[in-house]
Amino acid sequence: MGNLMTSFNAGVSGLHSAQQSLTVTSHNLANAGTVGYTRQQVLVTDSFYQKSYGVHDNVMAVGTGTTISLTRQVRNTFLDDQYRLQVGRQQFYQANSNAALEIEDMLGELHGEEFQSSITDLCGALSSLATHADDIVYKDQLVMMASQFIERAKVLQDELNTYQTSLNTEVKKQVDTINDLVGKIKELNRDIQKYEATGEPANDYRDKRNEYLDELSQYITFETNEQPDGTVMIYSEGGYLLDSVNQYFLTTKYESDTSKLLKPVWETGENYYRYDSLEYSSENNTDVGGLRGLLVARGSYAATYVNVPQKPKEEDYKNGGVLDVNAYNRAMDQFNDDLEVYNKTIGASVVMTIQSELDTLIHGIVTTVNDVLCPNKEITIEVEDKDENGVVTGTHTEKIKVLDEEKALIGDDKNRTMGTELFSRRGVERYTKENVTVVNDDGTTSVVPVYRYQEEDPSDVYTMYTTSQLVLNPTVGRDSSTLPTMYSDKSDGKKGYANNELLGIAQAFDESIGTLNPNSLTTYDIKHFYVGMVTELGTQGNVWNGIIDNQNITVNTIDNERQNVMGVSTEEELSNMIKYQQCYNASSRYITTVAQMLEYLIERLGG
Repeated sequence: MGNLMTSFNAGVSGLHSAQQSLTVTSHNLANAGTVGYTRQQVLVTDSFYQKSYGVHDNVMAVGTGTTISLTRQVRNTFLDDQYRLQVGRQQFYQANSNAALEIEDMLGELHGEEFQSSITDLCGALSSLATHADDIVYKDQLVMMASQFIERAKVLQDELNTYQTSLNTEVKKQVDTINDLVGKIKELNRDIQKYEATGEPANDYRDKRNEYLDELSQYITFETNEQPDGTVMIYSEGGYLLDSVNQYFLTTKYESDTSKLLKPVWETGENYYRYDSLEYSSENNTDVGGLRGLLVARGSYAATYVNVPQKPKEEDYKNGGVLDVNAYNRAMDQFNDDLEVYNKTIGASVVMTIQSELDTLIHGIVTTVNDVLCPNKEITIEVEDKDENGVVTGTHTEKIKVLDEEKALIGDDKNRTMGTELFSRRGVERYTKENVTVVNDDGTTSVVPVYRYQEEDPSDVYTMYTTSQLVLNPTVGRDSSTLPTMYSDKSDGKKGYANNELLGIAQAFDESIGTLNPNSLTTYDIKHFYVGMVTELGTQGNVWNGIIDNQNITVNTIDNERQNVMGVSTEEELSNMIKYQQCYNASSRYITTVAQMLEYLIERLGG
């Protein structure tokens, strides 16, 4: 009798298992087209066994039926992790590609006027002046072209800087989105924990949580760890965004006290990104996440030509034709150190790269023109050493740059003005007139008046011929006749207008001013430097687009594999439904048979 009752319970448990399996299968079919839905599966296991003894006291285990151990989601965590990693990498390069497209629009067409034309017009005005150096009309034309060149350069630089700053909005938006997604995951954690604590599956909540995790992977890279109570913890960049209880928020602050650019930080103030360099690579997964891609593309400050290291030239370290090897090697070591810094900052950022290249071009044009109109030479002077009380304790020598009055051109104004540059730094004169103690070739000294060149100081932007500080020389703007176009009376008896020197300025536009950046080997002249910038930007954009296309294929391939695991196949589910219906019917017939046996036994025992 006991074995029959046990068999009866086995049939009932089979009925319940088949019914639950049918319910889950129906749920799968109903959500076959639901985005983000994960196929569910009922896991049925053996129930407990009862021991009984046979005729010869041998122990037999009698099963009591089946039990439902779990209604699980059919997912592959490895594929989930790979999908999120590749989506993040795709968004990183998409952010860089978007920035390149924006900059291409700025460089390609500047309010209907290409910037390249302003360079061509300036060169043309210099060529015309070289053949008509005595004509005030051509001087006025050069002044006008120089003014337009400065104006267009500033507009282009302002557009680059404005675009760079405008990305603050997107940075803040993405940080807010990250906080919002983590907050939603925290709420789902609470719901999952509550429902599963009662023994009920919370698979639909888990689907929504996975959907949010997939979305979060577009912005940042992270790791998840599921706890026994069903909650997940999110670990990112060395800290928890979400632990089993608390959410830790991100916010933004400026890169520095003087910066206008925002960066993500933890609410406690520490940098969010442990790897603070802009340099990125796939090897260490620093090219993952749209937020990091945005920060890399934007850069961390507005770059100028000063931020670009220049490779030392051997001729600059020769004395009497003999190379100073030690000095040259020291310069090369410093260059390599600076190059490493460049690659981790400017070289990694498309915005900063263009900013520095544009400023390098403008600086090259400005100094090329000014150095012919106002040539400098280097002299050695004697300088007094003084203690803190102002008492002279000795002397030392140093080299300074001064106006080369022997070679300098003069204007044809009534004052025969000398040393008048075409392009000036805002608020900084090119020369200051001083009396200095010159050390002569024979070792003697003499006090002479000189026009001392106020050199550019990389630590002080206001002393540099950088785009932001560039202005048309006010003296030339008021009176174009002050433009140096004539020989000085001291220049070896030469008289008249310096047509050859002026023509040399225009021809210098066809001479090399260097490479676009220290990593490049191709040199450009002034006329083609800007074209090289645009071409290199387009090439880099195509490289990123190729990576994006490859990433798109990778993401789709992994997602297809995920869907093969987690997706609902209607044919398979319909097949399962037939199978579970048969199981249900079999369990029903089994129960009916056992019931009939019990009835028969009871009737016989009763009779």
